[in-house]
Amino acid sequence: MSPPLSSVDVASNPQPRLSLCMIVRDAERTLEPCLESIRPWVDELVVVDTGSVDSTVEIAKGLGARLYHFPWCDDFSAARNVSLEHAEGEWLFWMDADDTIDEASGRKLRELADGPHDSTLYGYVLQVHCPGGDDSGDSTVVDHVKLFRNLRELRFEGRIHEQILPAIRRAGGDVGWTDIFVTHSGSDQSPEGRRKKHDRDLRILHLEHQERPDHPFVLFNLGMTYADMEQHEKAVGWLRQSIDRAQPTESHLRKAFAILVSSLHQLGRRVEAEEACERALTVIPDDPELLFRRGMLAHESGQLQAAVDAYHRVLSPHSDRYFASLDSGVIGAKAHHNLACVYADLRRLDLAEIEWRRALEAGGGAPAHRSLVETLIQQRRFTAAAMEIAKLESAMPQNHDAFLLRARLEESQGRLALAREQLQEAIERHPNEATVWESLGRFLFEHGEPGDAVAALAELARLEPQNGATWHNLGLAQLRAGEAAAAVQSLEQSLQVRPDSDQTEMHLKQAKAILQSNCAAERIGTA
Repeated sequence: MSPPLSSVDVASNPQPRLSLCMIVRDAERTLEPCLESIRPWVDELVVVDTGSVDSTVEIAKGLGARLYHFPWCDDFSAARNVSLEHAEGEWLFWMDADDTIDEASGRKLRELADGPHDSTLYGYVLQVHCPGGDDSGDSTVVDHVKLFRNLRELRFEGRIHEQILPAIRRAGGDVGWTDIFVTHSGSDQSPEGRRKKHDRDLRILHLEHQERPDHPFVLFNLGMTYADMEQHEKAVGWLRQSIDRAQPTESHLRKAFAILVSSLHQLGRRVEAEEACERALTVIPDDPELLFRRGMLAHESGQLQAAVDAYHRVLSPHSDRYFASLDSGVIGAKAHHNLACVYADLRRLDLAEIEWRRALEAGGGAPAHRSLVETLIQQRRFTAAAMEIAKLESAMPQNHDAFLLRARLEESQGRLALAREQLQEAIERHPNEATVWESLGRFLFEHGEPGDAVAALAELARLEPQNGATWHNLGLAQLRAGEAAAAVQSLEQSLQVRPDSDQTEMHLKQAKAILQSNCAAERIGTA
């Protein structure tokens, strides 16, 4: 742990220019890297503890923070406002205990606080980057007013997802935009951690809803939370209420529409999703996330040219600044990838290749590599495909995709023994990777003996028991291998996961008919 700020440091700046204001509770896992990252750029650290029982308090004191205590009362604004009351800086900067700031942004923050400011500017918008959980490199970028003047009339409001912007507006102030960001990467993303967060958020949100039943931001936050919990029916209800009560200029309206469209889509209510998306785009015509969702919906419904047009609009330059919470892939790698998929369905493999290369340039990672190689193979450009596989292997040497793509390349050229060797090596190196077993199962189903694919697909079903398609494919392999009784069990398991599959129903009837016929034949033979 670094030494605390020295008395010389404090005395040399008796009237701080920039103060950090933070609230904490049981943050021993993340607090030290957080404070270490911001400490060089601020004049004082003001930390309010709301009831820690771990070593949070000792860590904060050890890093030179002025520590205060506030009993937790299910109100983030109340706690944050205590930190503002104790801050002495001319400018106040807030961050969470699981945030960090890199040197470049820290230096910019300091220069911004020390520089000249228009008298009408009461605050500045910074971004919070929330890294995604996959290997795409995408992150969700959320705009927040994180730096503002130390004025008594500027206080946070809202029990949760607290905001300072309404107070700035009431005071007659404006905000400026910056490219400064903090990274929110220390939050607990385990299932238990997410469950606790959802329980806490819903408790506070329903309490706030009792106090402000018609507030559109409260209604939005309820809808957003239920959507994050994948309770989409509830999400739709809250989001519709929020949209109906919101003014067109309110900052959360874009996101409310986007989550509503997504939840309707998740519920399989595609027509309603399309209607909500079109309604949203009449209010916010150039919103990239809504255009992205229009592209997805159009692609699914076979409106391929409409999908192309939507993705092109997503990828066109947008100069307007507005408060947003956006997955960076929506205006980058994911949009290029989805556009490439549409071009592939249009049988324009030349254009699909261009877009998958652009997706790679935008950080698309293994999914873009896989699709690009498949496109090159379809065009019988085997040397180019081999070069791309080598690039993937060089960039991600531990990734299993290189084996699968090399197997696919060998298979496409009729070298089935070599393809099978690649798949077996992938299994040996990555025995718990579902996509490896899926590739082996498909290969054996298409090129092996009738029963060869059963073992591979059974292992895949063990790894992904909630995947209805896997149970369906296992049932087909068992049916093909003459294992009618096992096929019935697998197909019934598939229908438990996805009950609306007509294909699975059809094959289940076939398996039962074969099973009945076999039983009848056995009875005749016994007689």
